[in-house]
Amino acid sequence: MSRSTVYTRFLSTGALFKAFNRDIWLICLSNVIGAFGEALYFWVFPIYIGQLQANPVQLGLVFSALYGASALMLLPGGLLADRFDRKKILILAWTPWVFAPLLYSFAQNWVQLIPGAVFWGISMIGVPAVNAYIITSISDKKNLAFVLSFVWASYSFSYIFAPAIGASLALAIGMRWVLRLAAVFCGVATGVFLFIHSQHPQKDERTAELAKVRGMPMVRSKLSAEEKKLWRRMLVWSAFLTVTTFSVTVARPFVPTFLDKQLGLNEFYVGLFGSISYAGMTLIGIGTGRLGDKGRRSNAIGLCLALYAGSMIPILLIRETSALMLAAFLFSSSLVIGSLVSSYVGTIAPASRRGFWVSIPQTMSLMASVLAPFVGGYLYTQSPYYALVASVIPMPLLALIAITKLKE
Repeated sequence: MSRSTVYTRFLSTGALFKAFNRDIWLICLSNVIGAFGEALYFWVFPIYIGQLQANPVQLGLVFSALYGASALMLLPGGLLADRFDRKKILILAWTPWVFAPLLYSFAQNWVQLIPGAVFWGISMIGVPAVNAYIITSISDKKNLAFVLSFVWASYSFSYIFAPAIGASLALAIGMRWVLRLAAVFCGVATGVFLFIHSQHPQKDERTAELAKVRGMPMVRSKLSAEEKKLWRRMLVWSAFLTVTTFSVTVARPFVPTFLDKQLGLNEFYVGLFGSISYAGMTLIGIGTGRLGDKGRRSNAIGLCLALYAGSMIPILLIRETSALMLAAFLFSSSLVIGSLVSSYVGTIAPASRRGFWVSIPQTMSLMASVLAPFVGGYLYTQSPYYALVASVIPMPLLALIAITKLKE
């Protein structure tokens, strides 16, 4: 028996990891490899865009193209995840992810970055399949929030190391070669999916039961009312995620530039800030996922929003590098909210529509991300501080709404 098998079995016997199987661990492995490649460049990507003569509004346009293409992919991705082998969807969807950094590496101006941004967005067609694959693989749903948070934390895990490494490599060999190296890692990550098992969508048992009682209006009416209730709840959670995402994305694409231009950090320290922020995201994601399973996901979401606000205030007010690195640990806590919402929506979704349902909050939040960089770019041109302040202002109210109004 190999060491890796012993290690996997040891983890699988633990109370928190008993829901994990071989396929989920392989998805985690793909996340670690691919995210390492992406993180070599993605955190300092706004600085690279600026080096290609883009002003803040044009920088926002590149991210709007990226998020816009992503938003258009999620609903089709959800429909595909409900109809076809999810393994094949993942392999096909991740392939454009490989080509995105390659296209970036040949760009001579900011406009030529947009095709690569669109390719990155196209790869998002596989995200609903990932979530549906994980949710379907877990028989005991009481640990679902933890499992989903852990899987996506495995993605952010590589961001702990890669931004600082990528920034250092960019200084040594240039960003274009860093982008080409990133494509290699993304290609290996895609290849890992060849080793997972095929997973075909399940038939909805409730649909079958309804067919058996066709002609019984009382039963059909009761089921219809319950479905409407779940739809309303899913849309409320989706709307909340959308508002939260807009508020965060007004500032997020401009933070590396702010650290570079306004605070005077060099590329290494900007990369280090990104590494520390994703270390925080990894640990906060695992912790809040567990909190969501043991208590209420809405409380975990409120905590994430409070931590994000707590990180932005020092960024605005402090100039000491070491203090900024402490703030960085909390900065990416807002990115955990998406997995918490997905875990809840995936729990209440009909089995045959799980991929589609999970894609709805993701699509709505990404549509907000299309507009937010435009708004943030405009605010940044007025004052570099305005975009960051606008992002912080709604956080206390959103945290209060999450804790008091989101029903489970």
